Amino acid sequence: MKTPLFSLLFFIFLSIFFSIHSLGEESAPGEVPGKEKKITLDFNNVDLPVLVKFFSELTGKNFVIDEKVRGKVTVFSPTKMTIAKAYEVFLSVLDLKGFTTVQAGEVVQILPANEVPVERTIHVYALSNASAEELSKTLTGFLIRPVTQSQHPRIRSEGDFEGQVQVFPDKSTNSLIVTASSKDFEMLKEIIQKFDVTRKQVYVEAVIMEVGVSKLRTLGIELANLNPDSRIGVIGGTNFGGIGGLATGGPAAIANSSGLAVGAGTGIIPNPFGGGSILNIKGLLRALESDSDVNVLSRPQILATNFQKARIVVGQNVPFPSGSSQTTGGTIQRTIDRRDVGVSLELTPEILEDKRVKLDIRQEISTVVDSPQSILVDIGPTTNKRETTTSVVVSDQQTIVIGGLMRDDYVKTENKVPFLGDIPILGWLFKYQSKKLEKTNLMIFLTPHILREPADINAIKQEKLETLDEFIQKNNMENPEQSRKEILDGKINLPRPE
Repeated sequence: MKTPLFSLLFFIFLSIFFSIHSLGEESAPGEVPGKEKKITLDFNNVDLPVLVKFFSELTGKNFVIDEKVRGKVTVFSPTKMTIAKAYEVFLSVLDLKGFTTVQAGEVVQILPANEVPVERTIHVYALSNASAEELSKTLTGFLIRPVTQSQHPRIRSEGDFEGQVQVFPDKSTNSLIVTASSKDFEMLKEIIQKFDVTRKQVYVEAVIMEVGVSKLRTLGIELANLNPDSRIGVIGGTNFGGIGGLATGGPAAIANSSGLAVGAGTGIIPNPFGGGSILNIKGLLRALESDSDVNVLSRPQILATNFQKARIVVGQNVPFPSGSSQTTGGTIQRTIDRRDVGVSLELTPEILEDKRVKLDIRQEISTVVDSPQSILVDIGPTTNKRETTTSVVVSDQQTIVIGGLMRDDYVKTENKVPFLGDIPILGWLFKYQSKKLEKTNLMIFLTPHILREPADINAIKQEKLETLDEFIQKNNMENPEQSRKEILDGKINLPRPE
């Protein structure tokens, strides 16, 4: 009972003191009429309701205190301040104790801050680089709280957010629609800005070719003549032909390995733009393309965003029967599915430190086998498929070599004397047939270029345009500007380099 009585007497004393002090200031000689009053604050471990009552008397405001507003505070102000500044100190004390004020007409309510309903408004944030749909999923993914299916995704209000936040993507404008308080939106905007940045890209040049076994051994010797310190080595692979094994070590190991000769493994070839007295990888590929034992299937080029899958298909969309049904009239109706047949290259880049890039690669070569028409109608076409799935880490502008997909082709040839070889039975005296087994290995050369800045993209573009201009000049094409436009539009096909 002593404490409340002491607090009451202390409050009465302070009121009398400030009243006398104010009168003294008003009657002081030389006082400028209308000048704002200044006071000092000196409260030591007083109850919070006592402080509220003091400021009610000082400001003339009507306060309603929630029953949860409790606690003791200490406030010292050695220098004088205006009543407005003193009221700001009072509000900061309330905020420090976890309380806030809410204006309700002529009354100021004081209640716990976490019980005040937050006024939410709709904000729109236009993204410059990121995808609105993906970023919306990311934001709700690490901030969402469990809700029922009938509710919209809500970001939880625990932690730094003062209220609930809703995020919706608008695909048409690539914007985020955020429902939140102004304070929460400012906090969320800082997070959005960290995601809405220009993403790095990787430009990948690829050469996909089939190489005969005899040419593979020659290729291994040529690779062995490269710089021994260039970190060439077979780091993995499988020999599907049943011959050879896994080669490790430098270029000489690759050249002497039957694993490469019959097509085993994945290797790394040094930077083709670096120095060296031996033929670089671009020159080697150009020489291989003119060889009769090498069949270049495709030279795809892909520009992929960091961490995003990119896919290119060069081939046909072939129909495959998937089912059949019979109508009431006895007519058989067949349903078909269309599948891509040809050369397919799929990769996902991940740019690492020190100008390195990790490539998740999936490459597939499929062809349709010649079959009788009756089989095609009944069961559909048969396809041969060779597929490679691997993950490698290489430096910028290094070349990856992927091999090991063997194929056996039986080539049937017939030599005969004209007319005499066509005579039934006796014609065999004037002709002969032979069947030869040809082994080919599918090899894939991939060269990634990391593009961090727009200048890197422009450099690649300029390089391709210079190559195009060299082709136009070499072939003495009329009207170079028009020829360049037609080539870029696909109206003129470029032949294989010689």
